[in-house]
Amino acid sequence: MADKEYPRLSNVLEQIDQEQPDFQYDELAIAAEIDQATSLLERWPVKVLTILGGLLAMVTLLAGIASFGLLDSGIVTLMLGVIFLIVAEIVIRMQKDTTTDALGVAMNVSGYVLLVFGLGRITDSASVAALTLGIASALVLIFSKSAVCVFISMMVLNGSLLSLIFIHKVYNLSHALIVVLAGMLTLISLYEAKLLALSRRFALVFGPVRMGLIFSLINTLGLFVHQKLLSTNITHFWLSGLFLIGCLLLLLHRVLRESEVKDQKTLAVFYTCCAVVLLPTVLAPSVPGTLLVVLSSFYIGHRTGFWVGLLALAYFLVLYYYDLNMTLLAKSGVLVLTGSLFLAGLYLLNRYLRSHEA
Repeated sequence: MADKEYPRLSNVLEQIDQEQPDFQYDELAIAAEIDQATSLLERWPVKVLTILGGLLAMVTLLAGIASFGLLDSGIVTLMLGVIFLIVAEIVIRMQKDTTTDALGVAMNVSGYVLLVFGLGRITDSASVAALTLGIASALVLIFSKSAVCVFISMMVLNGSLLSLIFIHKVYNLSHALIVVLAGMLTLISLYEAKLLALSRRFALVFGPVRMGLIFSLINTLGLFVHQKLLSTNITHFWLSGLFLIGCLLLLLHRVLRESEVKDQKTLAVFYTCCAVVLLPTVLAPSVPGTLLVVLSSFYIGHRTGFWVGLLALAYFLVLYYYDLNMTLLAKSGVLVLTGSLFLAGLYLLNRYLRSHEA
């Protein structure tokens, strides 16, 4: 696959060089980066199995440590957790290969587990434990050079924030968390190129951070549709709903602008249809939230995020349909109306595209 990418890369670089004579680049370094990324994608099943093997080895090691009674002390367990997190990063930086990276990820996960057990024995305050775990994950997020470790740290950080919300029973603060997650996802989708150009470090963590935001947003939205199961009491759904719809419209506006859709009548019809479809979901933030994931992933060409968002959207749409306090006839009418709007939108889009064909 790398052999196919290299000629394509040369053509792209030559075209840029012709358009921008002052453009400087290291073709060999770029080709090496593509070759490394391609090899990792091709070997992902092996990498998953290697990580599972590393986790099994870590479990065996922890069982051996526990047999000597070292894990009976909360301080020792906490220190081991910190050591595992630090050593994991050292191992990852030592050598860039699948086995070393998998071992580092296994140690990273084990470090979080040890931190949880150690904090549980040292303090009776769940808030202190959640806050400490959140700080540890934030540090890993800042300094780690492993994409998997960065993704895990994003999930742990979000879990720590959710734990604080649950511990103190301030469930409506979940709206603030939704705003932060959706806002960050929208911004990095709109300004992907500029953010990637900021630094090599940001380019390295961009992908895992984005996936972490996607999974964190979907998990947090799950709180809104499973309140009975989780014994939560979240109200004022319209706060998250309006913000998510605003992010969606902002992203749609960018897409239309880049598509050079300037006809005012077409824009008016498009935005009206969007408003009619989205307004009924103001009290069901999970629907516009997953729509945001799908659209933002499609906009930047992120296939994994697109399919994750699509599956989550299907799940939340089914729940939204069954949770509607309407008769079966009224629900059917809602489905027919929504389907008709989408078909009308497709017709208008095809008509617009045909009118602008060369």
